[in-house]
Amino acid sequence: MFFDNYPFEISKYARPRYFKGLRSAPAILLIHGFTGSPMEPAWLGKQLNDAGYTVYIPRLSGHGTNKADFLDSTWKDWLRTASEAYLNISAEHETVYVGGHSMGGLLASLVAAKFNPEKLLLFAPAFLASGGPVWLSPFLKFFVKTLKSESESFYKEPEFIKTMSDYIGVNYVAKVADFYKLQKLAKKNLRYVKAETFIVLSKNDQQVPITVKDFLDKNLKASKEYMILEESSHNVIDDMDREPVAKRVIGFLKT
Repeated sequence: MFFDNYPFEISKYARPRYFKGLRSAPAILLIHGFTGSPMEPAWLGKQLNDAGYTVYIPRLSGHGTNKADFLDSTWKDWLRTASEAYLNISAEHETVYVGGHSMGGLLASLVAAKFNPEKLLLFAPAFLASGGPVWLSPFLKFFVKTLKSESESFYKEPEFIKTMSDYIGVNYVAKVADFYKLQKLAKKNLRYVKAETFIVLSKNDQQVPITVKDFLDKNLKASKEYMILEESSHNVIDDMDREPVAKRVIGFLKT
């Protein structure tokens, strides 16, 4: 049957978030990462909303549902979700800023390259990735379907872990290949980004190495400001430093 793999419902942890703010304030599109969900940017989104901003956090296609749905999605679907979300929120707000975490940072940079928002937020953007050589994935996917991952869920609520169980502890090689395609595309188009950019990185990030700063210094020509954390994990927007991160982000947006 058509849509056999589509879920009957979306868990509360994976549902898109929409926080309505002041009509006079800009809106902000926040994009979650690879195998993630809108829960990751939700805390930051609420802080931005408390500061007056309307915030929308879409759920990327194939995410927060199940393995079959995820495998049916591609990098094109993820990029389309992000782009259409920007267009939809732009129809209601004159000014829209864009931000993203990890792969969401790649998507946010591509949206910025195309639509030229005034400001861009990049949180541990995955222009570089630690671990295995992702560049092998387009070839490896023809021989290997899955690889074991040592990653664990950042959130420990049993219901969240149940919701995301198809995405934890495993790498679907074909989807890693999709991530790699998106990474290459974002690198290629970074030169077109003109938005003032705020970037949060952590020296303790085990998924995006701190050397991504060197890459951004060389390839992102737009005006940029960094916040470098010492202890936070890859989830820089909801870990131990989330309050100072939110404060700096709000300060950046208001200047």
